[in-house]
Amino acid sequence: MLLPKMSGVMRMYEKLNSLKKRLQQMKQNQQSAGLQIAFASSQEPDEGDASYLVDGDPSTFWHTMYSITLAKYPHWVDFDAGKEKVIKGFTYLPRQDGSLNGCIKDYEIYVSNDNKNWGNPILKGKFEKSAKLQKVMFGKPVKARYVRLRALNEQNGQDFASGAEFTLVTE
Repeated sequence: MLLPKMSGVMRMYEKLNSLKKRLQQMKQNQQSAGLQIAFASSQEPDEGDASYLVDGDPSTFWHTMYSITLAKYPHWVDFDAGKEKVIKGFTYLPRQDGSLNGCIKDYEIYVSNDNKNWGNPILKGKFEKSAKLQKVMFGKPVKARYVRLRALNEQNGQDFASGAEFTLVTE
């Protein structure tokens, strides 16, 4: 029989291993996609840079501006995959600091090959209210170099948007 203290340590160890596996998978997806930030509609100076969405570190996060002025919805981030790729979906990891502040609720996904002509959204969806990694697959793969995540609102009705990591699922 395990002592209560030991079983708690075991559960924590299992959770850490699970998180480690998720992070390794995210890094593989990100590295295969080679994402960089092309543009962000808003970011909080000195602490909420959009580049945190693609840095592979779930402890950092993008956050729209709130201290100097409050940026209103919609918010969006344009990602550059470096070259045209076959994209099958994406992952979104909400911030991992224990707060759901700014976590996106409704969103749209757009694609472009020139970072100018975006057309209509290829996908509209809703993230669950959770800090868990959320994977979204497209109905059919698309070829594109640029991807826009357009946040339409936030889980708690605030005007902020945030996220820890964003990766593409590619062929």
